[in-house]
Amino acid sequence: MGRLLLACAFLAVPCFADDTASVDAIIDAYYDVISGPEGFVYDADRDANIHAKEALITKFSLDGSMQQHPFETEQALVVSPYESAFFEVEVDRQVKRFGNVAHVWSEFEMKTAPEGEAYGGGFNSISLLFMSDRWWISSWATQYTEPGAKLTNLPSAQLVDLDTDEFAEVVKSIVQDTLQACEVRGGMEGRAKMNLAVVGEVNAKLVCAED
Repeated sequence: MGRLLLACAFLAVPCFADDTASVDAIIDAYYDVISGPEGFVYDADRDANIHAKEALITKFSLDGSMQQHPFETEQALVVSPYESAFFEVEVDRQVKRFGNVAHVWSEFEMKTAPEGEAYGGGFNSISLLFMSDRWWISSWATQYTEPGAKLTNLPSAQLVDLDTDEFAEVVKSIVQDTLQACEVRGGMEGRAKMNLAVVGEVNAKLVCAED
């Protein structure tokens, strides 16, 4: 990596080695390279550097229509300098890696300022490859959504992957939601022991409010 940086300096050419050093770095660059205020000049070389040759782009609009084209076509659609501010801000990232391949599920919001209110959003499904001592984006697909929408089938962390504190928070959240939406109706004949075992007959049910 050091030799690459020295070569870039000697040849006076753009060098984006840090963008491709890890999966997280390349996804950070993926969002950063297209986000900027009014007048922002899109860095086509930097964007091309994180994409593999002939990377495939797929987009699904709110109305269900689909666009699919190579990365070169995607670049040609960019109007630069920007006529108005545009920021694509990532709000959640889930990474799965096996050897030289990785996949990223990434939720994002579209804004006119980094800390502003979202006017749109979506979910990116990004495939990556590790080749020639660096990471490349081989393809990505986007499903655009309304602001605040949740993708119900977005992969979630498995319970076995959670540590003790994270698991406790999941259980706490489930219990709190249940207590807010449900109530116990009925009664119990018998008694409860200190270890919460019940001696006798329980005739009760949990009734939850419907959405």
